[in-house]
Amino acid sequence: MPSFELKTYDPERMSVSKPLFSHVATASGDMKVVFIAGQVGMDEHGKVAETYEAQVEQTVKNISMALAAAGARVTDIVKMNYYIVNYHPTDRPHVPIVLKWLNGHRPTTMLVPVQQLAKPEFLFEMDATAITPKDRVADKVPRPVPVADTTRTVDVVVVGGGLSGLQAGVDCQNSGLTTLVLEARDRVGGKTFSVPGAQGKGMVELGAAWINDSNQSHVYALARELKLDLIQQLTAGDCVVQDLDGSYSKFEYGGVPKHEKSEADNMVEMRCLLEKLCHQIDLHNPQGADWDALTLEEFIKQNGGGPTALGTARLWCRGLLGIEPRELSALYFLDYVKSGGGLMLTRSDMKHGGQFLRVRQGTQTFSKGLAAMMKPGTVQLESPVRKIEQESSSEKVLVTTESGQKIRCKRVIVSVPTPLYKEIAFSPPLPAEKQALASRTTLGWVAKTIVCYEKPWWRAEGYSGLVQSFDGPVTIIRDTSSDLDQAFSLTCFGQGDTGRAWGKLPVEDRREQVIAHIGRAFNDPSAAAAHIGTIEHMWAPEQWSQGCPCPVMGPNLLSKLGHTLRAPFENIHFVGTETAYEWKGYMEGAIRSGKRGASEVISILK
Repeated sequence: MPSFELKTYDPERMSVSKPLFSHVATASGDMKVVFIAGQVGMDEHGKVAETYEAQVEQTVKNISMALAAAGARVTDIVKMNYYIVNYHPTDRPHVPIVLKWLNGHRPTTMLVPVQQLAKPEFLFEMDATAITPKDRVADKVPRPVPVADTTRTVDVVVVGGGLSGLQAGVDCQNSGLTTLVLEARDRVGGKTFSVPGAQGKGMVELGAAWINDSNQSHVYALARELKLDLIQQLTAGDCVVQDLDGSYSKFEYGGVPKHEKSEADNMVEMRCLLEKLCHQIDLHNPQGADWDALTLEEFIKQNGGGPTALGTARLWCRGLLGIEPRELSALYFLDYVKSGGGLMLTRSDMKHGGQFLRVRQGTQTFSKGLAAMMKPGTVQLESPVRKIEQESSSEKVLVTTESGQKIRCKRVIVSVPTPLYKEIAFSPPLPAEKQALASRTTLGWVAKTIVCYEKPWWRAEGYSGLVQSFDGPVTIIRDTSSDLDQAFSLTCFGQGDTGRAWGKLPVEDRREQVIAHIGRAFNDPSAAAAHIGTIEHMWAPEQWSQGCPCPVMGPNLLSKLGHTLRAPFENIHFVGTETAYEWKGYMEGAIRSGKRGASEVISILK
């Protein structure tokens, strides 16, 4: 019998409890009970969040911190009690926030409507009881730990439990190498992050969302291996563009928006030029110092691009990378879209395109599936790596985590994005060129707001759900529904400059702006407002993400320092979607890079 076991279940002939809670929880074995006092929406400075939703966000954050202090996790919670002021069963904005926080875990719960809490400004309170293994609690207590107690020896340590790191770990382990994956977060997946939709219907993606079944062979093979259901992205119906002057107009998918003719012709000419030039790029050795010396914005202007062409380039850069044309070099942009088969394919929602298929069970299932392929105990969460020391007298490497745990190994595979290299102390330091590259790459600003509805009302009005905006606050909207689950949603992307500005607003203002934009785009404000819930996620504030989808290079980086990106440093190898030759920035690229890194290590150690 396991030394510790926690189970939740729902007896027959009882009401449906999914997805928010379970009817029964049991715990057995060597355990410790953790009691969390009632937490409210007040931060460490005593400031109370102004809105109900913000108080719920702060409350679950406080619960998480309290759990961590006791060595427990959200998945250890067996009972939660909610205390809600002026609760009404038809108005439950706390549900999507709590669902996202629980991330599939379903403890037992009780909801207690109250007239008032300890202070009039408090609107929401929650307490919790968790049960956790005694040994894990002891390990989490902040105290000096002798090195001998925490040192472990393996062949390979993988830093990061996203798709690239997990794929590298699986391949190394399958080759016979003892392998340990160390992940900083309390979950696997990196930028794959799937949570239940409003009212628990279907899954929605807070991060990576799309694959295809033709030129993304590795991720598609994994989908088949895990027996996942795939949903084809909807392209039937009218698309909408919000032009530079703020006006909205319809156009057919694959067609050209109805700009003024000379501007439309100029935009198409610029698009064709970029499409032509990107196919001249050698992905394994991108050349073009002249292109690399210019930002994409400068390149477009120098080649006669007008306001609409430049505005369209902003759409491409925001939509693909979360940045502006002034922030990346023309060569890097050409290399990036060439890695996805060209500008048109990378942007496409159709067959062979970057946004062709979604995963009904959620793309985080890819990461969870890979983690399940690892041997028990070889994927370690909440273990940020803070130091990697290469011993000059041998081929050994010493890896140290934030908690002081030490692991000796022969090889390390680093899968974190280059801007996060600064979070790790390398000894000896990384080569000067690799440091220079890592210090100058930039992560994009991307947020998602998923707006959920009872019905896909926009389809009935003849729309596909695709909206593009030159002016924001939402750059792109896509229909991300799962019809089989009766889960209908529009995913709204805030990206680049307009996203950053939007992200500084209070949460209620952000939501109102998104809903208003949907209403104007589909010419039905009342239908847009009749949502059943919204789920928001920003990637830049996350300590272990700091942006997404992958780092980009400004002028004079790719041509001068790009060769260092994938280069090993003694016993350390580097992977991640930004290092992929094909489909960089996508899940396919992450998996391919993980396979490359594992192959490098296996060829040396086996």
